[in-house]
Amino acid sequence: MRAVIIGCGLIARSHVKAIKNNTEAELVGVCDIDADKAQKLAQESDIPFYTDAIDMLDDLEPDFAVICVPTFLHEHYVRICAERDIHVLCEKPLERNQIKCQTLIDAVKRTGIIFMTAQVVRFWPGYDVIKRLADEGQFGEILMIHLRRVSSRDSSYSKWLFDPELGGGAMHDMLVHDVDYLRYLLGPFSYCFANAKQDETGCYNNVFANIFHKNGTHAVAEVSFNMQKGYPFSFSVQIVGTRMTLEYMYAAGATIADRSSTVSKLETWTQEHGKQSLPFDSDLDPYQIQMDYFISCVQKGEQPTIITPDESLEVIRMIDALHESADCNQIIKL
Repeated sequence: MRAVIIGCGLIARSHVKAIKNNTEAELVGVCDIDADKAQKLAQESDIPFYTDAIDMLDDLEPDFAVICVPTFLHEHYVRICAERDIHVLCEKPLERNQIKCQTLIDAVKRTGIIFMTAQVVRFWPGYDVIKRLADEGQFGEILMIHLRRVSSRDSSYSKWLFDPELGGGAMHDMLVHDVDYLRYLLGPFSYCFANAKQDETGCYNNVFANIFHKNGTHAVAEVSFNMQKGYPFSFSVQIVGTRMTLEYMYAAGATIADRSSTVSKLETWTQEHGKQSLPFDSDLDPYQIQMDYFISCVQKGEQPTIITPDESLEVIRMIDALHESADCNQIIKL
């Protein structure tokens, strides 16, 4: 299948690698309004580059596109692809607000293209083990969950990311991963409260999100984009259950793209076995797993079930509710 990438920023390289390593797909073009970025990425793969997405789509007629443009442009480019019956893997978050999310989803459903939001944590080694343990009931009753995701503000990040209206900072870029995983793990949301602080960007880049699910489970998701320079991109999961306690920790380089020296471990504590280290293949590339799954869905003509557009919309609703909670210092019901 013929694939193209729209948007040649930091995350695009992970998708380029994943397409190249899938034997059923071929990367045939890339596009970015920044000609230098597009040309550099294209030269590395010996493929044409474009600065206009419509020109690329009409010239190359790809089977699917990977959307890696800034969040506030997702709906625009997904709709352009949908109108041409081009399937789409779209980077997270789904969109910047609920209205544009719904417009995007309507275009997808109207045209029937295969569509998936690239919420890569659902495919991440370690997180997948936690999901399996939860589905098997290994935790017993889950009493509390704490998720943490922190990073310094690396110079490679784009300026739009820290614009309150366009990117929204950590609350909309980083927290969306953990909110999405909580939806995947525990089901629909009920209400929330955000203890959050804005920094000089005007974004909520330091957040403790208290999230309550309809099944009665409580969770706290912590994010910050204000770690000092040199602090590794890190995340962790702690789950306290009546039968099992679990801790998963991961640290990469300065950004999520720097995974060459990753350190990770997954440990559990139970009455029967005490402390155990759970084996999992931390070297597996989650972007590859995600891409392989999406391509298999396109081949079968089946919509992805691991993540659906409606679930992605729920995630944005929760992010918006957390933002509202931070603004008014009140509990927000969904």
